[in-house]
Amino acid sequence: MSHPLMVSDPEVRKQLQLAGLRFMCSRARWLESEAKLLGTSLKNGNLSSREVDARLEQMGALNLVYPELMRCE
Repeated sequence: MSHPLMVSDPEVRKQLQLAGLRFMCSRARWLESEAKLLGTSLKNGNLSSREVDARLEQMGALNLVYPELMRCE
């Protein structure tokens, strides 16, 4: 049984995967840039720990910083 969103053409699938990987790389660069800005602001006292946590939550990155706190039991 095939999934309704499955792409059966190997070349189309490859192009979609390449586009997805390019997007993933651009998001990684953006995340690195944001992390550096937040780190610099925290270190220099321009942002508090609470403000950084709020920004991390907005970015959906709290689980990257505090993985042990994000586990559901």
